[in-house]
Amino acid sequence: MIGLLGSLRFRVNDNKVFTFNNMKREVSASWNTMDRIGQKPILEFGGPNLQTISLDITLDASLGVRPRQLLEVLERMTESGQASELVIGRKMVGKNKWVITKCSQAWDVILRGGELYRANVSLSLQEYL
Repeated sequence: MIGLLGSLRFRVNDNKVFTFNNMKREVSASWNTMDRIGQKPILEFGGPNLQTISLDITLDASLGVRPRQLLEVLERMTESGQASELVIGRKMVGKNKWVITKCSQAWDVILRGGELYRANVSLSLQEYL
């Protein structure tokens, strides 16, 4: 197992390849400026912002996954507001759970009869407190 996001298990074995790529995590803080007459403004720490993560997933039937079934799971997770732990290896990413705020789909290969063979998904996650 590579990791998991809620009920989704990222893994590579003889029968299935279900992984992600291009994972980007953003950790930031807010800063406020206070103007002063005749001087440079003063910078004041406002506090941490919610962290964000983006990642891409390729769902390919030739790699042992069912693209349409996994898309339905991702849609449910997004539309229900389900908060889930994101684990990579055996370590949690961040200190809190994550919600999927956006799930963008590109249906690349559709076979005769409308069967989805390959799709690419881009997920946007946000820290959930």
